[in-house]
Amino acid sequence: MKGCPVAAMSGDFEVESVVTDRQAASGGGAVVGEVTVKRPPEELSIPDAADVVFSDGSRSVLRFEAEGEHCPCGRVPDHGCPVRDIDVVGGRAADRETASGDAGGGTVVVSFLVSEMETVRRIISDLQARCDSVRIHRLMRSDPDDSGSLLLVDRSAFTDRQYEVLRTAHEMGYFERPKAANSADVASALGITASTFTEHLAATQSKLLDQILSV
Repeated sequence: MKGCPVAAMSGDFEVESVVTDRQAASGGGAVVGEVTVKRPPEELSIPDAADVVFSDGSRSVLRFEAEGEHCPCGRVPDHGCPVRDIDVVGGRAADRETASGDAGGGTVVVSFLVSEMETVRRIISDLQARCDSVRIHRLMRSDPDDSGSLLLVDRSAFTDRQYEVLRTAHEMGYFERPKAANSADVASALGITASTFTEHLAATQSKLLDQILSV
């Protein structure tokens, strides 16, 4: 994400953990965070936006401040959703293949609490306006009676193409009643035939139902 210091730092060194606190920011709606990395200070190239606040010889803790307008840790709370956890997947450009145009940073994974799906849609739209790529990795639903029953949807179970088919069909209103788009419309938007769209959608729905009905 452009403007996200955590993603930028993960391109230079392995990030072990991330903690943020918007309430502790110095003003202007900024986000203050601490990143733990597996390197001593003398081996780090410290970004301008960060300072080393602790080191035990093998790990260092860097404190940073970022504008909430450009940081997912700040954007998500703006929708009334507390951030529960932040992680970084990938990173360290020297240790992985990066796509063309990739700045070498890792993928920032943000876990947060939300009360309804409409809010999820608003958050995704908000982040998509600021990020090169946004994906929902997993959804968990708790029952109102706190019975502990969860609905888990594993995004990694779907291929990129299957996810694209499902997302496009949803965005175009294929699942609405009455339909806002038919199979030919969605297939045309995807640049595939209607029969190929149907095959991809059937495979995606089967995987989705397998996960839902196995709960």
